[in-house]
Amino acid sequence: MWSADNLLATRAPMLPIALSMMGGIVIGINTSLPYTATPLWLCLAGLLVLQFFFKSRPLTHTFFIFLCTLLLGMLLAIREQNRQQQACSGQVEWMEAVVASEPTEKAKTMSVELLLCETGQSTTCYFKKDERSRTLKPGDGVQLLTRIENGWHHTLHCYVAADKWQRRPAALQQLSIVDRMRITFLRWRHSLLEQYRLLGASDDAYGVLAAMTLGDKSALSRELRDTYSVTGASHVLALSGLHLGIIYMLLSSLTFYERRRSIVSQTVLILSIWAFALLVGLPVSVVRSACMISIFALFSLGQRPHMSVNLLALAAIIILLLNPLALYDIGFQLSFLSVFSILLALPLMEGKRTKKPEDSKNFWKILIRWVKGSFWISLAAQLGTAPLIAFYFGRFSTYFLLTNLIVIPAAYAILCGALLMIVLPQTGGLVVWTVERLNDVLTGITKLPMASLEGLHPSVVQVLLCYVCVAALLVIASVLSRSGWQRS
Repeated sequence: MWSADNLLATRAPMLPIALSMMGGIVIGINTSLPYTATPLWLCLAGLLVLQFFFKSRPLTHTFFIFLCTLLLGMLLAIREQNRQQQACSGQVEWMEAVVASEPTEKAKTMSVELLLCETGQSTTCYFKKDERSRTLKPGDGVQLLTRIENGWHHTLHCYVAADKWQRRPAALQQLSIVDRMRITFLRWRHSLLEQYRLLGASDDAYGVLAAMTLGDKSALSRELRDTYSVTGASHVLALSGLHLGIIYMLLSSLTFYERRRSIVSQTVLILSIWAFALLVGLPVSVVRSACMISIFALFSLGQRPHMSVNLLALAAIIILLLNPLALYDIGFQLSFLSVFSILLALPLMEGKRTKKPEDSKNFWKILIRWVKGSFWISLAAQLGTAPLIAFYFGRFSTYFLLTNLIVIPAAYAILCGALLMIVLPQTGGLVVWTVERLNDVLTGITKLPMASLEGLHPSVVQVLLCYVCVAALLVIASVLSRSGWQRS
């Protein structure tokens, strides 16, 4: 069983390494050093060599490893920050780019993600809203006269007037292989979204279906976003481990049981998961889930114990190595905190359960067990994310437990229906009906008394104190459970 007091020391050795890298990234972001900081690189090289001489001294050896990852995080953050500063030169100039998202309509602009051909960096571009900008789609090439600026949470953005841009053939050859694959899959997603539009669904039903199955939230209205936010159901609109887990289980169930751990079947499953990640545009939460599932599938070949917290930490390290500024992404923070909280708190909440053989054949006992499991998972996830949600959005959803009992099975049904639509397009009407009923139920929940607590804006210190209290409660619960106390 995972316990809060032995987690760092024995059960998840990758976690302290991930935390030290995160600490290094924070220091690097707040340190004004050039990327060519030779002394730091020399210091890192020296520490890497030095740690080999202290293998016989575990504490000293561990200290050097943490120091190396701290310095590595600093250097990666400094490198990425300098890349952004070079992009934000302050000059208005012509640049080539490729559209990498569906356009999202704002009050006066159309917002799209662009990949800059020269540097491969991603930037959010706000075009003056008109008929031309409304027809932009993934894979379109554009030439624009603008100035790149630093945005919120270390993101890049730019504004373009109607007469300062024009279409050009997409210069895909200047992009990396991953970016070219991503653009190809996004074009396929655009075709699937066009098929969704032919279902005759309402705007709200189409928006939820596109967001929940293909990760496109451009069609979600402000009112619908508020409905899902107030009820605590926003997580089903942002693709994450829930969605990839459902897809993995569905694809895994299509293989014969004795072949599920074969190299061929697991390779096909991993490729399918990453193909879906490319299809939805590689958001951070999906990349985290895809990394964890891939490592999980590889571990299952050798029938080794699945160290879930280690998988989570390893996924964090991989993502931060590729993009250290992902640490400041809200989706990254919420995704990792929710999964970490579930892995840490769920065993303590559920306690020791004895499952009888006849329980697996009793429908009502299966249903009760599922409801209890959903209850504890929702509560554990809320422990990890509630302080951060209050910090960023100033809101706490009071009916989140009721909401999750509804939206999780609905998400499963909608994802299954979306996959079934590929084979049987006639089932599209049933999927749209399910989405519409889900929207109706959530709208009803928003009308309940005190559906959410508004105006919560804790400071950074208060958020940290909340997590200290949660950690203390988990440690106390772990000590009590090990001393014989059991939840009644």
